[in-house]
Amino acid sequence: MAQGIPEEIIDEIRQRTDLVTLVGEYIKLECRGKNMVGLCPFHSEKTPSFTVSPDKQLYHCFGCGASGNVFSLIMQMEKMTFPEAARFLARRAGVRIPEPEKRTSGEENYKEKIYRLNLMAASFYAYCLTKSNTGKKALDYLQKRGINGSTIETFMLGYAPADWTGFFNFARKKGFAPEMMVKAGLVSPGKEKGYYDRFRDRLIFPIANISGKIAGFGGRTLSEGDKSGPKYLNSPETPVFEKGLMLYGLNLAKEEIRRLKSAVVMEGYTDMITAYQAGIKNVVASLGTALTAEQGRLLRHQAETVITAYDSDAAGEAATWRGLAILQRTGCLVRVAEMPAGSDPDSYIRGKGADSFKTLLDRAKPLMEYRLAVLKERYDLISEKGRIDYTEELMAFLNAAVNQVEQDHYLKKAAEVLNVEEEALRQELKRRRRTGTRRREQPEGGIKTFPDRDKIVRAEKILLSLMLQSKEIAERGRNLLEPEYIKDERIREIVEAIWHYSAGEVTCSAEKLLNRFSDPQTTKLITEAATDPSMQDLSSRTAKRMAEDCFWELKQSWENKKRTELVNKLKELEASGTEEEITEFLRKNRNILQCQDSGSYRNGKGGDFND
Repeated sequence: MAQGIPEEIIDEIRQRTDLVTLVGEYIKLECRGKNMVGLCPFHSEKTPSFTVSPDKQLYHCFGCGASGNVFSLIMQMEKMTFPEAARFLARRAGVRIPEPEKRTSGEENYKEKIYRLNLMAASFYAYCLTKSNTGKKALDYLQKRGINGSTIETFMLGYAPADWTGFFNFARKKGFAPEMMVKAGLVSPGKEKGYYDRFRDRLIFPIANISGKIAGFGGRTLSEGDKSGPKYLNSPETPVFEKGLMLYGLNLAKEEIRRLKSAVVMEGYTDMITAYQAGIKNVVASLGTALTAEQGRLLRHQAETVITAYDSDAAGEAATWRGLAILQRTGCLVRVAEMPAGSDPDSYIRGKGADSFKTLLDRAKPLMEYRLAVLKERYDLISEKGRIDYTEELMAFLNAAVNQVEQDHYLKKAAEVLNVEEEALRQELKRRRRTGTRRREQPEGGIKTFPDRDKIVRAEKILLSLMLQSKEIAERGRNLLEPEYIKDERIREIVEAIWHYSAGEVTCSAEKLLNRFSDPQTTKLITEAATDPSMQDLSSRTAKRMAEDCFWELKQSWENKKRTELVNKLKELEASGTEEEITEFLRKNRNILQCQDSGSYRNGKGGDFND
């Protein structure tokens, strides 16, 4: 049993789940030799170091050390335990997991229950919008905005009735407890007693994660007056919804974004929906005006170029500035589509058409060019203060340039604007760099590197790789080595697990082995050993010779250590022990004390695998 799930079921789930396809639901992968590579979903990076092996069904990031198989990926991406990840993948693969007879509905995975509640809520709101008279006002609003029935269905748009307990009563009849509805952010407890719906008389926008599961909701009020509340209301943070970690519409747009290698980021729900309906399908919305670092990283995983198309009002401009800095730090090629005054993507597309909007996107300015244009408009370059303020912001922008060519290009342009020598600006930039503090980029996202990884004896790591590739080598190791020959406790546990599997008829794969361990450092060692590029495609003869060398080195190292301990003990006995104690000690330990190069299998030619 693997944490309550039969091992044969775990094997079936693993066999039916392709890791490349699974990873591809989260990040863009490209072929590199026999492997697939992409930007690591667990830390920020500009150069792909996340490697997926289709043959071994393993992934490993050479940047942050994240590694594992299909179960590990879901555990890390969806913040699930192993049983939760197994059930998630089982449903996806159509594998039935037998449940214990005493298992009750209350024991269902908490997050999965919230997802199920959210899906039911979306269906309820969709019914109210399209099948009920209560939703006529909301349906009329959408039709006036030019949003058709097919788009309404694609985005699962809905309507929350004005009734204070409409959804609450419906969900109760479906068996959901009030506490669960509160946890999902769909209802709120009353001040004195009872519960009331969070969304009332609002157009509802279900918000799905990149996998397509509904994690939360956005609601636009359809009422007027102070009592109607904020114009837009989102779900609160829940176990499955955190606004800053999601991009509206990414689940629908990711394939087109990857195909075009470009994403367009907008501000609001209707901006994105209108563009998508108009045939511009590589679009997402940032759920408000502030683009977060996590959202920027999500975009970088899917696209090389990101075009921002925010509203032309003050809030939109501020959002553009913040978003540009975040996107540039992720390594994206950033361009800015400038909306005409008083417009947003939704109104622009409805007024001038999709082709005109596409032209606007095609004319989007590169990041630095846009920044310099804004600075020129912002400051009075005739006044001394204006020129100083302009230069102050300019230096920060030039420091963040993607490459030297881009930096030189815009340095020259800025010198022309200021009417100063280009060399003067260049020297000022160098001065600021000398006095500035350089920070080394650190992995983000909760995946830690392990500084002790190089302390492991190299022979142990090599032998682990070889045993994972060859059952014959694993069996010979079991015959020649004792567990105590292996210094690192984690590798010793892994090797003993390999010996356990190789004793039977089943070949031990790294993918299978991973499910025996929960310690992240141990699973990382397994994946590193299985994906080490230097250990791939070895001939059988070479692998066996390397194994023999490792066997000999580990045995010799242990014997030398043991011999040193025994010699020290003998010296103690000679100083204070009796002659009988010394004689008995020598009798018991003569073999090790007298051994200089034991190990008949070490013959200088790689040993004999047939003895």
